[in-house]
Amino acid sequence: MKITSGIITLMAMASCAVALPEVATMPEALAAAKEKSCNIFVDFTGTDWCTACIQLRNKIVNSPEFEAEFGDKFVLVPVDFPRTPALLAKVSREEMKAREAMLYSYKIEGLPGVVLMDAAGLPFEVIHGTRRTPADYIPLVQAGLERLAARNAALAAAEGKTGMDRAKALASALLTVPEVCRDKYTDVIAEINSLDPENTLGYRGYANSSILRISQQAALREVLDSFRGKVTPAELLASIKELDVFLAQPDLVPEVRQDALRAKGDTYAMLRDMNNMVKAYKEAYDAAPRTRTGQTLERNLKYYENLMKQQ
Repeated sequence: MKITSGIITLMAMASCAVALPEVATMPEALAAAKEKSCNIFVDFTGTDWCTACIQLRNKIVNSPEFEAEFGDKFVLVPVDFPRTPALLAKVSREEMKAREAMLYSYKIEGLPGVVLMDAAGLPFEVIHGTRRTPADYIPLVQAGLERLAARNAALAAAEGKTGMDRAKALASALLTVPEVCRDKYTDVIAEINSLDPENTLGYRGYANSSILRISQQAALREVLDSFRGKVTPAELLASIKELDVFLAQPDLVPEVRQDALRAKGDTYAMLRDMNNMVKAYKEAYDAAPRTRTGQTLERNLKYYENLMKQQ
């Protein structure tokens, strides 16, 4: 049986029994979505501290307008990053690392973030942040469902094709979802590579690059966690040296290099070393200018450079 056939069977959408029902874990979400023939609304959140996350849930997702529009289309699963000691104590270190890896894999740089998945757990949209009203947010979810329909149509079009024609059709299907979602389609990528031994479509090693990025982000998080509570000049300078050791790795992916350089700039800011702060921020921007972090750095750099000219 073709690998796409299982995905195509999910195309028919039936109603979830309850408006946006919530489950506690991804395995439960997958089981519920399969049972109800609906999709999965993965909510990366900070339930005890993130004001924007609470606003997204209370004012938008739980609104009558949202439930009327999507209550029969999704099951919701929160992926929580609590800060309150009592709540943190309930999450094992291994579970928190798994949640962080999932967060990093979708390049969600700040909470809240939402990933829309089909009943098989294949993602088709990523939504960053929240919006002011349900009317502002609902079109973003609708756009995601349009991506899903386009993906399903493209996968259906690949049925019956063989060889490079099928490989190209499958590659076209991958292009219907955001780039950050594509590496999760491991079966599709594996079939493309089997049909395209010359790698003319460029998918060989595609999934491995994501695994490398996630592992490097986890390693960087370990380094940054070790900096907590260090505020003296000597401690901050030692932290910068640790970041320099991390940055010396030859195979760092651009987004991870950017995050490490931004942290270096932040540390120089705590030392009130404006010149080195701006230098680190510039290097961070150059590492990956098209990311959301890169766009933020670009705006901040203009402010700092103007400030330095006035001094």
